Amino acid sequence: MRRQPPDAIAWSEAPDPVLALAQGELAFYERVRDSARLWYRVSELGALATSSATVVAAGLHAPAWLTAIIAGGALFFTGFRQVFAHGPRYVLAAQSRETLRRAVNRYRLLPEADRDGTARSELLAAIEQVGDEELRQWVEQRSRTTAGGTDPTGGPALP
Repeated sequence: MRRQPPDAIAWSEAPDPVLALAQGELAFYERVRDSARLWYRVSELGALATSSATVVAAGLHAPAWLTAIIAGGALFFTGFRQVFAHGPRYVLAAQSRETLRRAVNRYRLLPEADRDGTARSELLAAIEQVGDEELRQWVEQRSRTTAGGTDPTGGPALP
């Protein structure tokens, strides 16, 4: 997941910098989750529609060029799913966002007076843990696709 560099001045000068950083991370994961969910749906529906249309076109004895174009669309959507893996990206972003959202909620439920160094350290640790887990899963996913396994969409590994 590509991340824009955080605006260090914006969150570091906030009254509660750790909370501001966590909220920025939440916004990032929400954007990634929503975008990945949209592209996942588009690619799945595209693959389903073109695959179905190929069978129908062949069954109706459509001209070969039309059937080939539709089949090419099905092949395109299959490759698109494998290359960009929006399904796993959607799941990973949703999982990261939910973990971080819970940590932020725990922190915000503390009375202002109890938001001391320990509470801030726990929130910062949660932010870092989410980032570490995201990186670990991404590396694991990339290792499977390059080591001759299968990609996360269930297709053959990409070279």
